Amino acid sequence: MKRILVIGVNWLGDSLFITPVFKALKSKFPDSYLGVMVVERVKGVFQDNPYIDQVIVFDEKGQHKSFFAKLKFIQFLKNKKFDTAFFIHRSFTRVLVCFLAGIESRIGYQRLKNSFVLNKKIDPPKGVIHRQDHYLYLFEKTGIIIEDKLPSFFIPEGIKLKISSDLESLKEKYNCLIGINPLANWDLKRWPRDYFANLADSLAKDFKAAIIFVGTEAERAVIEEIQGIMKQDSFNFCGKTNLKELGALMQNLKLFISNDSGPAHLAASLGVNTVVIFGPTSAEITAPLGGAVKVIRKDIDCQIPCYKLDCQDNICLKDLGVEEVYSQARSMLGNG
Repeated sequence: MKRILVIGVNWLGDSLFITPVFKALKSKFPDSYLGVMVVERVKGVFQDNPYIDQVIVFDEKGQHKSFFAKLKFIQFLKNKKFDTAFFIHRSFTRVLVCFLAGIESRIGYQRLKNSFVLNKKIDPPKGVIHRQDHYLYLFEKTGIIIEDKLPSFFIPEGIKLKISSDLESLKEKYNCLIGINPLANWDLKRWPRDYFANLADSLAKDFKAAIIFVGTEAERAVIEEIQGIMKQDSFNFCGKTNLKELGALMQNLKLFISNDSGPAHLAASLGVNTVVIFGPTSAEITAPLGGAVKVIRKDIDCQIPCYKLDCQDNICLKDLGVEEVYSQARSMLGNG
């Protein structure tokens, strides 16, 4: 394996799960050229990683959607002369693109739709296992030893210094900074907004904490609604940071509280004290990985994971009281 391409996955948390692969590949093949092919929204996970030589964006729903754009991308990939591709992503299109780009060794999990374009097929692991274990198994069955499995995220020093400087006034006024992400990629994974408001009020008051809400610009209205319920001051950082800047912000926090979502995985990968609220999804399968992570959920009679998107009750989150999350947050803050 001289020139290796890893075809990644589309979501922030899942992308962080696969980051240990690159160090392991460079350890086994120190003279190799190592690339990763991902969508635009997660490229920041892989940028600045010292074990990755190139981050390639393939946007099959955007700039590479047309037939001619795909042909141009195939030629671009062919010129890179990769000899080996690992397919973590299930996409048939991406396997076909790599086949047409002349990548000789194509390694992925055995699936009916991909079988004729993969030439090294691995049977998927059986049973219920963590998502990271599922991804890394593909490499381990190919002889890649992955000793350090903690996700990693690299932030340039200049960005760290800028964000730390931007937060200086808050650090001077408040005893600590606490980040909160009340968002998730679907509504049933979101703890109720008024619960977050009450929790934020208690933390702001009891710990003299600056409460910093994070999210995208499109999610600003949700945060403003929560702030409208609150009695204490808080700060809305929606849309104010890119992925690297968000990571740098998190490194200035005493605690990060989040629904099961990408930002929770990012905070965990950076070693930030992180409380993650789980509802219909399974912590056994998708919990953030890190040494300072506490998962909190309510035991109910529902089958978990649950993908009943038309659920009217959402009791898995509504039954999780503010005092339970506050108690865990207080414990991680060292009881004040």
